[in-house]
Amino acid sequence: MPPRSMPAPLGLAGWIIGLLFGLVTGASATEAPSGPTGLLRLEIEPAETALVGRRATAQLLATGYYADGSVRDLTHQADWSSGDPSVLAVDRGGMIAPRGDGRAEVCVRWGSIEARAAIEVREAGRAQPIRFEHEVLPALTKAGCNQGACHGTPSGKNGFRLSLRGYDPALDYMTLTREIGTRRTNPMEPDASLILLKGSAAIDHQGGRRFTPSDLTYCILRDWVAEGLRPEPPGAPALVALSVTPQVRVLDEPARDQQLVVRARFADGSTRDVTRLARFSSSDDSVARVEDSGRVHRVHRGEATILVAFENQVATSRLVFREPVPGLVWTDPPTNNFIDAHVFAKLKLLRIPPSDLADDATFLRRVYLDTIGLPPTPEEVRAFLADRRPDKRARLIDALLERPEYVDYWALKWADRLGCNQRFTGLKGAYTYHRWIRDQIAANVPFDRFVRAIVTAKGPNYTHPPASFYRRLRNPEEAVESVCQLFLGVRLQCAKCHNHVSERWTQDDYYGMAAFFSQVRFKNGPQYHAQYNKEETVYLVPSAEVIQPRTGQVMSPKPLAAPASTIEPGRDRREVLADWLVSPANPFFAKAAVNRVWYHLLGRGIVEPVDDLRDSNPPASEELLQALADDLIAHGFDLKRTIRLILNSRTYALSAVPNAFNAEDERYFSHARVRLLAAEPLLDAISQATGIAEPLFHLPPGTRAAQIPDGEFHHPFLRTFGQPLRSVACECERGADSTLEQALQIVGGRTVHAKIIAPENRIGKLLASGADDPTIVDELFLATLCRPPTEAERTLALDRLGARPQPEARRRALEDLLWSLLNHAEFLFQH
Repeated sequence: MPPRSMPAPLGLAGWIIGLLFGLVTGASATEAPSGPTGLLRLEIEPAETALVGRRATAQLLATGYYADGSVRDLTHQADWSSGDPSVLAVDRGGMIAPRGDGRAEVCVRWGSIEARAAIEVREAGRAQPIRFEHEVLPALTKAGCNQGACHGTPSGKNGFRLSLRGYDPALDYMTLTREIGTRRTNPMEPDASLILLKGSAAIDHQGGRRFTPSDLTYCILRDWVAEGLRPEPPGAPALVALSVTPQVRVLDEPARDQQLVVRARFADGSTRDVTRLARFSSSDDSVARVEDSGRVHRVHRGEATILVAFENQVATSRLVFREPVPGLVWTDPPTNNFIDAHVFAKLKLLRIPPSDLADDATFLRRVYLDTIGLPPTPEEVRAFLADRRPDKRARLIDALLERPEYVDYWALKWADRLGCNQRFTGLKGAYTYHRWIRDQIAANVPFDRFVRAIVTAKGPNYTHPPASFYRRLRNPEEAVESVCQLFLGVRLQCAKCHNHVSERWTQDDYYGMAAFFSQVRFKNGPQYHAQYNKEETVYLVPSAEVIQPRTGQVMSPKPLAAPASTIEPGRDRREVLADWLVSPANPFFAKAAVNRVWYHLLGRGIVEPVDDLRDSNPPASEELLQALADDLIAHGFDLKRTIRLILNSRTYALSAVPNAFNAEDERYFSHARVRLLAAEPLLDAISQATGIAEPLFHLPPGTRAAQIPDGEFHHPFLRTFGQPLRSVACECERGADSTLEQALQIVGGRTVHAKIIAPENRIGKLLASGADDPTIVDELFLATLCRPPTEAERTLALDRLGARPQPEARRRALEDLLWSLLNHAEFLFQH
């Protein structure tokens, strides 16, 4: 028997009655209305709804529309009442429940303004069995019983194991009803069931109290046990979709909260309100937090996306909380193309004005480094600053995109992600693979063709370089995870062992995609040598299949969020995958591509992390991301065009210096992002500034760091500054954090020091030419910071040089100046 101290259980019907107790004719607001100042009208959402069965409930919304154009959620402040209490009851928060069959109106009032909604109640007296999959498992999930830190861990807790978030109903039914006799669930004495006693902490429970006897979860579990532990009926309609209201809403001060409504749609076309069983989480708790009931509370002005999950379906609600910004007078900035229109529209919505444009010298250095991985030379700086043509920036961008250094630099980016490393490809394979990648970029091969060649590659990898892609991926699981992350921006790894805990992807999705790669196998290639040339041939075994480990089912190839593929016998499954992958109808491919380009040019993706596109990680601007993806598709997947488009935008050219209103913005591109130069551009910039090329072991003299073909190439300076091994698909492999070791390399490391003191370096050549001190100072500033010195900087440098007129002392003073400039933040950082 339950302990006497435990409150008497209500059961689900009792929970509904308790929810609505005393609210037969109406419900008082939780806060007294202060009056409808400026309120024009009220609306109830949904305007019509039906409650079917005794246990049906539904959440309603009361939305106020004001004279100033603002919108407020008044659900928990307005007065609710039922037009016919014998048919319908409503609580003070807009939750309705059935009392008897018929039709009735619900009325909500705010002062003298009211709105009504028609409600139909059917079968109010019919007892409906508790549904195991659609009620019991969601209730356990809502209470956190089957989360990863609790009984949802693969080994369970204290002998009790549940599938993570209910992804395996058969397992859960067995462990709940068949293990340890009837102790866990006792139909003869439901209140004595351990699932209730421990969950409510009536007896000791390591996980603490997960619910109380008056909670919905407790009531669902108790009634299910009392009804005899019914399994899910065979052929019961499955959940097919989830919707949330509102999907998008802008809430101006004094609006501080928003109730959400969640509805589930099933395969038979029926719908049900699941607001009280859905799970909610905020993309940014510093902007908005969300209660278990789906009521969202403002924390700070800004934008947050609320992820709503029920069973294996997810939906999102995007909320913007605004407040007056003292002193802000918005002025629409000029736009160069549609990118600016979308970026500035979002900034205007959020009341974050963009910074001014970067000056010519700053823009020049930025666009050189982002496009070709090198800073401009002193001669190029002087020429650009002297150019008075109004379109000189656009002309410069066009010129940079035609330079061979552009090809080298963007080949480096793709070689990083595609596994160009002799550890996987063999030494010769790394060089041929890198050359092939470079050739594709040089020819501006459309991105869809580039990806298709990689995904469908086979043959000896020395003579068929794209086949080297598979050398790092030794099984279907590794292949599907890399392809999805690289080309779809989807991290599918979580769904390998269980349904994704917070996304739509299931184990069936994972292994359906993996089935496309089931036939890929490897054997020694024609040029294979055990010690020197470990060439492999990628070939196909038509009979090979992928098995879903939980069900034991042979998986048919199936793209993500698409029907299963029909593949003719003998055809390479990867060809079918490639058809879907690069199709304009694919909702992921183009977005992932343009997001990666944006990341490389602006230092942060529209979705960040750049290869993690998911519902719970919303883009900074969905409209911008979609517009860029649409443009890429419309122009034949020409990524160079996308690069040119972004570089020509005003957004790209904004200053990194924040204004009084956008200093806190790190997401919406109101100012340029300051970031440490990547390893290869930094080493190449030091080499160019000093005039001393870095010797790269085994590579021809004059080879730049950005041209290194093999990820296994070890250079202490490059590794210190984050050069990746090219061993994983994730962009995160390249280190971006500043470290003490990096500071030591720049301040006193051998690489930098040797270039500064080299007799034949830039200083040595300037001295040999007979240049005077002002000329040399200007030249060193142009070679490092890509700008002339300020008057104060020039005066300080000349004073130091004037105090050391002797040749050797003058040389040392110039070396000190060059060292100082190489350690300057303007040199080390992209800005």
